[in-house]
Parts: sequence; structure tokens; C-alpha cells
Amino acid sequence: MLAVLLASTAHAAQPDKKKTAADGQRNLAVASRMPDASEQRVALVIGNSAYTSGPLKNPANDAHDMALKLKNLGFDVIERSNITTKQIGRTLGEFQNKLTPGAIALVFYAGHGLQIKGENYLPAVDADIGAEVDVPNQSLSVRQIMDVLESAKTRLNLVFLDACRNNPYSRSFRSSEGGLAKVTAPSGTLISYATRPGSVAADGGGRNGLYTSKLLKQMDSPLQVELALKRVVSDVKEASQGRQEPWMEGSIEGDFCFAGCAQGGTQVATLVPMPVRVQSAEEIEQELWNNIKDNSQKSDYEDYLKQYPTGRFVALAKQKIKALGGASSPSVTAPSQPAISAQTNPTASTATTAGVIKDCDDCPEMVELPSGSFMMGSPGGEQGRKDNEGPIHNVNVRSFAMGKTEVTQGQWKAVMGSNPSKFSSCGNDCPVERVSWNEAQQFIEKLSQKTGKQYRLPSEAEWEYACRAGAQQSYCGSDNLDAVGWYYGNSGGKTHPVGQKQPNAWGLHDMSGNVYEWTQDCWNESYNGAPTDGKAWTQGDCGWRVVRGGSWSNEPQNARAANRDWGEMALRNYIVGFRLSRTLP
Repeated sequence: MLAVLLASTAHAAQPDKKKTAADGQRNLAVASRMPDASEQRVALVIGNSAYTSGPLKNPANDAHDMALKLKNLGFDVIERSNITTKQIGRTLGEFQNKLTPGAIALVFYAGHGLQIKGENYLPAVDADIGAEVDVPNQSLSVRQIMDVLESAKTRLNLVFLDACRNNPYSRSFRSSEGGLAKVTAPSGTLISYATRPGSVAADGGGRNGLYTSKLLKQMDSPLQVELALKRVVSDVKEASQGRQEPWMEGSIEGDFCFAGCAQGGTQVATLVPMPVRVQSAEEIEQELWNNIKDNSQKSDYEDYLKQYPTGRFVALAKQKIKALGGASSPSVTAPSQPAISAQTNPTASTATTAGVIKDCDDCPEMVELPSGSFMMGSPGGEQGRKDNEGPIHNVNVRSFAMGKTEVTQGQWKAVMGSNPSKFSSCGNDCPVERVSWNEAQQFIEKLSQKTGKQYRLPSEAEWEYACRAGAQQSYCGSDNLDAVGWYYGNSGGKTHPVGQKQPNAWGLHDMSGNVYEWTQDCWNESYNGAPTDGKAWTQGDCGWRVVRGGSWSNEPQNARAANRDWGEMALRNYIVGFRLSRTLP
């Protein structure tokens, strides 16, 4: 199968021109997830399966799934399945007419590919090829595609070639070279083959070909394309047990990520762990929890906490103990960083909520959180730690109320009358997204007027305090992200209804994953000079505001309790929503 991806440089959403050069280097994961509105993205997607000679199973599926993916990533897509000889010129011309100088152009081809005298050809499904001389007149040549790109003056071209199956016409040829040849491409082109040039790859056994299935998966990541392709190489080699090895050549200038680039260049490569895989130890823990989860003996849950002090069900176990009329066992604190403590009781695990409040039928449920103090930031040895997560410092937080979940689409519509969300079909119980910081403030103002209560965005310190909930865990409520959050490894590329995952010890859901959450604070590069009273930091780069918690499309390190990111106040992005706080009397 051949997949050709051609795209121009896609830069992250840039700050105002008045900002400093240093600010301009902030390639924010959140701000850059959506393409710039002025940036044209055009895609040509072709999948050939129904060949007269050598029909294939996957390419039509590959093309359809790729087209859907690209549409979700902001591309204007031309999709063709089982293209015939007569359609080649018309299809290529339509693609050429849509391209403008500096546009992002993408071509995806899945089907047979073959080389003759160093040139690569993509045969039409009705090709009647009896000899090598027949090939150029009944195929789309890769050279034609390169010529279109060069004449259109696209800024950056990415080419993925996954048409390396065995040549079905080889018996009619004088030579029977397998696979594809290297491509001579315009400047600023990166080419990725499904396997090494001159080698062949098998058609896939499932819905998609092996290479395309791994490519589709990586297109949702915040990695730069070169790093994403390295992940594709690893995934394909592992899945094929080394029999197929994708290959890459060429170079590009600038950064390009399909869904927007994460912060800071190649640093991302060292920060991205692989998705969590359930191991036998977790299965044992799950079996234990299943056996006790409906029991009425506090000792069962206390025994669980002793055996799994940082387990998947710690928050639920503590809630069970509380419901049965007793305090839970003291929580275990990592030696590198003190745990949160309630001012009313130094034992972190006994810092329980005062209750749940709901000010109107359409208002979010709010959990009353106790006053307390905690060490804010990430210890130096934490996996995925970034420089902006330190230095660690003690913060005292007054009692306040925090939304039990992220603000939902239904709650937003009840106040604002419309729904800005990309995932509107997810329903009223899904988090509202594509809401800017400014628009969140408008919602807060209207809801406060309606109820007479003082709603607001949480400060960054309040957010982390609420996330940690008296515990010392990697994520908000667990060391196991699958237990508490929707992220890149389990979300299926979309948001999910709030409250489906395990809450943290204070009953707050989805603080890790689902959507990033706006806070009130201005962005600062570190905690040097940060407030220690839990209030919002209103000094710094106030055109950019802090977001916390990670999203459905991010890697695990973005969902950590200590992770910090930022977005421009006017940013509207389908991975960003918000959660309310409320000042208590």
C-alpha cells in the first residue's frame, strides 16, 4: 500500500506580534492543537482495492479512515476510492486547483505501487498492463504528484509511501524489482516509506494495512511529524516482528504536527511514555477489588489500602471507609515531596469534604473543599517533569467549592443558549469545549447573576490542591491514569461524558484528561515569586492563561497532577474546557 502525505509547515498558533522573541518560541501544546484559521490544509486521499489483477482488501478502508481523520484535523479533503485510468487527470487537476502558495497539501494513496527504471507508479484499478510500456499511461506517477507540489509552491511536503506490495504484473516485465524506488522530491519534502525502498510489505489482515493503522494512531499525538514517524517505525517493526521496517528520507524546515505541536522541540520525545498496559499485577488488584467493593466491613478496605497504598481504587476505598463511619488509614507519601495536609487535621487522608452544593437545576454540582496546605509543583525525579513545574513551594489554601465535573455542554447551553463544542454529538453530559478563556468568563458572569453566587475559575494553586485531594499520586486520584482519566491511550480520539471514571478522594471527576481546564492565572515560566496563599497569580504574561489536567488527545505526562500548559485568552480549541470554582462564605 502507498500513502503519500504532502503538507506545508504548520506552526502553532502564534502570540501577538508585540510579544518578545522568547514568547514567540512558545509552541504551546494547547494553543497549537488546532490549525491557524489562516492556514490552508488540502488533502487528496486515494484508496485502490478493486483491481482487475491482484485485488486488495485494505486500501479502500485505509482511504476512508484517513479522510475522516484528516477532516477532523482541519483538512479540505478530496476522497477517491478505486480510481480508474480516466479519473487520474481529473482528480489530480482538482487537487492542483485547490492548492495555493504556502498551503498545507496532503496526498494519501493506498493500493498497488510499482517501480520501472527508478520511477514509481500507482496503477489505476482498471489498468490492463501486459508490459512495462503500458504502465505510465494507466497509472498515477509519483513524479506527477511531486510536479504538482513544486508548481503550487507549498511550503512543506510530507510524503508517505505505503505501496510496497508485490507487483501483480511482474511476470509481464523484463525486470521484477520489488517495492518502490527512492523519490526525487522538491525542497522541503519528507518522505516515509511503509518499508525500506526496494522491499515489499504485506496487505493487512484487519480493516487497515499495518502501516496505515499505525500512522492513523500517531496523527492524534502532539509530536512533531519526524518523531511521530519514528513511533510508527517502532510500532510497525514490533507488530511485524521485524519483517517490515518503515523508512524515512528528506528534510523539512520548521515544526509540523497533525493535531498541533506540544511544547518545545525535541524535548517531547523524551517525555512521552507508551500507553499504560494492564499487567498481571493489575489484574490481581482488580480481582481483589471486585471481591470487596460491595462489602460492609471497613477492615476489607483498610486491608486494601495497606496492600495497595497507591493503587487504582484508593479514592474509592477511602470513600467506602468514610461511608462506613470511620477514617481511612493514613496515606502513603512519596519521600521526595510532602503530601497535602488539612489545617484542621494533619493527616492528609482525613481532609474530607464538607458536602455538595447545587445552586440551581442547571448549575454544576460543587464540592466543598477544606482549607489546607500542600507542596505545589513536581519533584525533580518525576517522570515527564518540566522546568516550569518548579520550584516546589508550600501553599495555604482557604476553603472553597470546586465543580464536581467539568462544565458540560448541557450546562453551557442552559446559560449561553448555544453549543460551541466540536463533539456536540457526544451529548449534554460531555464537557463543553472550544471555549476560550474570555468566553468562560462570560459564562461565569451570567451564572453568577442568575444565582447570586460568586462563581469563578479556580486559581492554579486551587486546581492542583483539589486534584491531589490530600494524596501524593501521579494523576488526580490515582497512579493509574486509565482508572481516572480519558487520554490518548484510551479515549478513542474524542471526549467522553463526565463522571465515568473513578473520582479522586474528594469526589472530583476527570481532573486528569477528557479536556484541559482553564484557570484564572496568568502564565509564568516558573513558580519563582508565585503567591503562597492559594490566590490566582495576576502578574506575568496575562495574555496567556494557565491550563491544567491534559485532555483526551494528550499523552500521559500531560495529565499529571503537576503538569502545566498555557493558551492564549482567545484560544478556542476542542481539547480545552473548564471547571468552576465558587467562593464560600
